[in-house]
Amino acid sequence: MSSPTPAVIKSIALEYGYEERRDEVSNTLFFKDASYDHDNEHPTLINVFYTTRGVMTKISHPSSGYNQLWRSDAYDSGASLEEIFANPRIHTGKGYRTTDDSVRGCAKCGLQTKRADFSKNQWRKGPGHAKCTGCVQCQEVGEAGGRSNEISRESMIGSITCDAEGCGNSSPVVQCTRCLMVYYCSETCQRRHQGSHSQECIDINWMREQTHEEPNGDSMRGMAMAGQLCGKRTFDALLAQAEYIYRADGQWERAIELYKDLLMRDQESGTPPQWRQVWMGFSRCFYEMGVYDKAIDSGTAALEMNRHFPQAHKYVALAQKASGNHTLATNTMKNAVLYETPWDDKNIEKNRDLLREITM
Repeated sequence: MSSPTPAVIKSIALEYGYEERRDEVSNTLFFKDASYDHDNEHPTLINVFYTTRGVMTKISHPSSGYNQLWRSDAYDSGASLEEIFANPRIHTGKGYRTTDDSVRGCAKCGLQTKRADFSKNQWRKGPGHAKCTGCVQCQEVGEAGGRSNEISRESMIGSITCDAEGCGNSSPVVQCTRCLMVYYCSETCQRRHQGSHSQECIDINWMREQTHEEPNGDSMRGMAMAGQLCGKRTFDALLAQAEYIYRADGQWERAIELYKDLLMRDQESGTPPQWRQVWMGFSRCFYEMGVYDKAIDSGTAALEMNRHFPQAHKYVALAQKASGNHTLATNTMKNAVLYETPWDDKNIEKNRDLLREITM
């Protein structure tokens, strides 16, 4: 069966809401999801190498950040290529590899750990000598001998990857000084990504000025109860009831019922932040009920929408810790410190406190 031509590939991309983001280079077509939220998320990218039938996708991931995956011979017909455009997460199937798929046993804990969980310096030490970032962190805390419980930035930075398209290197060393929300492994990657990043870069000082105190819980509860008594079934009213009545009272099952009701609504009925609240609410409820796998999945869904969403990392990390995966929990909270609302110092300090608690 013959492979689709570049013209056919472009028509498939257009049909599934993708637009060309740059001119063709070396028999490669470059596409970007045209429907993404410019203010709150990275676009899904798909590159098609039409002579080798290879495909590279780049999608936001809660633990490894904005990362790429690729595979040769990824499709053999227009129909199989359509499946990738219809659901880019099909790239997680067998045969794909990522820049962080290499694994190595940690010299301290002995666990087989992905490359992304080692700092660059530790990985270079080689098998039998390299320690994962979780063990390095524990060692740093122990060596402090009670003098300091501060967590170094270097020990956290190894858990994330370069945000530049097509890179994926771990332990980035350059941070955007304007928004503090993206990281690069080099100034070259920063310059290469500037055209795309400039569309979503927000001045950190402006964001700090916009930050307000959390709404008073009593007043929000009163409004939620008033809506409940009036029988209001709008998206806003049900979300308020779930969060300020049932969740506040620890009635996790009742809150989940309302969140499920909201999931049945049309996507347009709620705003992107509200949908993230729904998924984060699921995560909190499932964690409190001890259903840790669902808590992780729900929190991950919120983070895939926006990695800067406050507290979504928290319940994913707590569920991971409760499930016995301290390494993942540690990395999740490192991402929280590095990514979550960098303009909100109080939130960052809370995340640091939880990171210290998890690493103990």
